[in-house]
Amino acid sequence: MAATEGSAKPSQTDETIPSWARPDSDEPPPWARDDGKADGSQSPFEIPFYAYLLASAITAIAAIGSVFEYANQRPVFGVINSDSIFYAPLLGFFAITGVPTSAFLWFKSVQAANKASEEQDRRDGYLK
Repeated sequence: MAATEGSAKPSQTDETIPSWARPDSDEPPPWARDDGKADGSQSPFEIPFYAYLLASAITAIAAIGSVFEYANQRPVFGVINSDSIFYAPLLGFFAITGVPTSAFLWFKSVQAANKASEEQDRRDGYLK
């Protein structure tokens, strides 16, 4: 018989503790489980989010740099001089396509980071 009414009911903290974290449990934690992924079926290679993010930053810097280089008419690397016929079209191409490409790569980095986060949450037992 319980000494008080509150001790007869399981506490709220017992209900929130996962089954693998209880002291009397023999169940391994989610990150220690095999989950049947050792059968040779591998998922295709996925580019990590930081690679997308790095590519986005480099593309944005190149696009903005192209705008400034065209405005100042001073070639930075000296590959094409400002009096060349290809100078304006080449810089225009980088400036016009660079910003949307950078935005797309940033969006892909956010998607990849969210996917990696959800996968880790699933492994940790937060998502079912």
